[in-house]
Amino acid sequence: MSQICPISTTCACRNVARCQTKEAGRLFLWFPVPHTLKKVTSYLQQVALKYELMYKRPGLSLNCRPGQSQEIARNLAQLLAPRELKETQVLFIRGDVQPQLHDFSDITSLQRFIKFNQSDWLIEMLVKERFTSYFQAIVSIKDTSQIYGYESLLRGLDEQGNLILPGSILELATEAGLIPQVDQIARLSAITQISRHQVSGHIFINFAPTSLYDPAFCLRSTVEAIDRAGISHERIVFEVVESDNPQDLAHLKAVLQYYRDSGFLIALDDLGSGYSSLNLLHQLRPDFIKLDMELIRDVHQDLYKASITEKLLEITQKLNIQTVAEGIESIEELNWLRERGATLAQGYLIAQPSAVPVTTTPHFEAIALNVASADRKLVKQHVQHQNESERIVAAVTQRIRQSLELDEILQTTVDEIRQLFEVDRVVIYRFEPDWSGLVAVESLAEECMSILGFHVMDKCFQPTRAVYFQQGNTRAIEDVENAGLSQCHVDLLRSLQIRANLVVPILQKERLWGLLIAHQCRDTRQWQQSEINLFNQLAGQAAIAIQQSELYHQLQQANQELQRLACSDGLTQVANRRCFDDTFNAQWQRLAREQSSLSLILCDVDYFKLYNDTHGHLAGDDALRQVAKTISETVKRPTDLVARYGGEEFAVILPNTDLEGAIAVARSIQTNISALKMLHPHSQANEFITLSLGVATITPHDQLSPATLIAAADQGLYQAKAQGRNCVVQMGCEDVDPKSLF
Repeated sequence: MSQICPISTTCACRNVARCQTKEAGRLFLWFPVPHTLKKVTSYLQQVALKYELMYKRPGLSLNCRPGQSQEIARNLAQLLAPRELKETQVLFIRGDVQPQLHDFSDITSLQRFIKFNQSDWLIEMLVKERFTSYFQAIVSIKDTSQIYGYESLLRGLDEQGNLILPGSILELATEAGLIPQVDQIARLSAITQISRHQVSGHIFINFAPTSLYDPAFCLRSTVEAIDRAGISHERIVFEVVESDNPQDLAHLKAVLQYYRDSGFLIALDDLGSGYSSLNLLHQLRPDFIKLDMELIRDVHQDLYKASITEKLLEITQKLNIQTVAEGIESIEELNWLRERGATLAQGYLIAQPSAVPVTTTPHFEAIALNVASADRKLVKQHVQHQNESERIVAAVTQRIRQSLELDEILQTTVDEIRQLFEVDRVVIYRFEPDWSGLVAVESLAEECMSILGFHVMDKCFQPTRAVYFQQGNTRAIEDVENAGLSQCHVDLLRSLQIRANLVVPILQKERLWGLLIAHQCRDTRQWQQSEINLFNQLAGQAAIAIQQSELYHQLQQANQELQRLACSDGLTQVANRRCFDDTFNAQWQRLAREQSSLSLILCDVDYFKLYNDTHGHLAGDDALRQVAKTISETVKRPTDLVARYGGEEFAVILPNTDLEGAIAVARSIQTNISALKMLHPHSQANEFITLSLGVATITPHDQLSPATLIAAADQGLYQAKAQGRNCVVQMGCEDVDPKSLF
């Protein structure tokens, strides 16, 4: 029987298995892809651990001495990517036995296996039930001195009895697969403490739906505990922890139906955060919803939170659902929620969580916010203006990002912004590394002076204004004559016909890439804060587009370099054999359509082995590089291709070239190689390095194989060597021996 760390599959919430991997046993690992298997086997070989491979699926197994499986798992966590940790599966069996069919239900992910092995302190707490519950009062929002009920909040206890907050408990429990156990003990602890303190009113108890396999079975102990405590079911409100992303809605509905059939109430927790809140509201139809504290924080002065919360409260009132506003910390938040019809309130303003439930809470008067109707209209107008600004930003951003070409992005940016702000001139000023720069692009109204290409070298910029703009600051000047600028600066602006300007930085992370500048040339201008904000947003979007363009061009260059490397011979830097094959086949097909001639030259360095034996391989490599360079310099047309065909053999593809032209190229190559005068004292052809060359020409068509031309050139090369080398031999394709094609 396997002794893997995860819990028994009969009902996870009922058992807490202690991890057996500290004992000796056999560790089985199955990997998502062969690449992961290769990384793991390399690690095992480095640490000299023997393993057995499994071939039907990428995997392996190995025997582990006591505690070794944990050590291996921890080391693999440093080696594998997060996704590999999640998708690698693990099974640990005590002893040296093979897994049986029932053992495979205990397989878990490597990530969970590791976390479970690190969860001894949590398992110890679960086994010894070192948990307690704190309670936070929930009150009527109209009269905060009236306690409606309490939320039960789980707390852990260490060996000394000190409190452990739930954050670390729940995080580890989730990763180690212990949520079912923690969830059940939280429910039972809450019921025990309710009974002990004789708590009155409603009790809100959190539960994780995914921790329950079968509601009737898994919740039996909870219902029995409630009944033993004599607590009426209608006082218990079970809170769905909505941020846990209910993957199986049908299962969640079954759990809630069990609660409802048993007479319990249902709350949807943390509405406004997590997953599909409004959809769950429709699907689950709870008795209560709890508005998330992040939505409540500063709701009275955050227009977006206010708009969302107001609509949620309107919906719940129409559906007759009670609302609990969580995390209230100020009178202003309380009054705002009270005015808009929230039902219940909870938060530090009213009462903090405590081991002994509070019996009294403060009363806060219902002080009206006194928002006059005119003010409400201003707020509404402001929200509408913000929405319009966002629409404009989205529209302009879309047009800016329609291209990945930098020049086009910059021009689109200035054109769109000039029309939007109705200014005389918009420019982008781009910096050089020495803080000089120039106007890289501009958009200009009629009758305004162009300053495109204007170059500025300001030695004062780096220590002064550069820092200012690098920090993301904006500069808006309504009238250059009255802005307190230095006289030389005013003179410069006058010469450029600038009466008012707005300058925002274009930042690439911490790098000041440039400036986006709006100029008013015909008159002064008072810049509105909303305009400045919008200008900043558009500059930010332009900065993103610029960065994407630069990254795109870097990627293009990298791809071109990779393509060059993939197609180049590493030694000679001419095309390699793969590039030759691709180019030759492409030219064959093209010229077959055009019915034009294709020529091929095959060259071989004469007696090259003797050259290597005499001068050494380094000198031989250098000689091949010089030969390749000379052939490339001889073949001048861009459509021609020089490739290294073999060890000391080169090929030249000559599209749209007849036999006479090909022979002329071959003789030029021969002449230029001879002009190098590279000594080759053991050559039987000449005292210098020479080439033998075979030339063939054909007009491709569908009934011929490309191999025909290659075979003809190869036979020409063979004849050149047979005739004493250092010569050019032409071969007709009709003379090709058919056997040479196979």
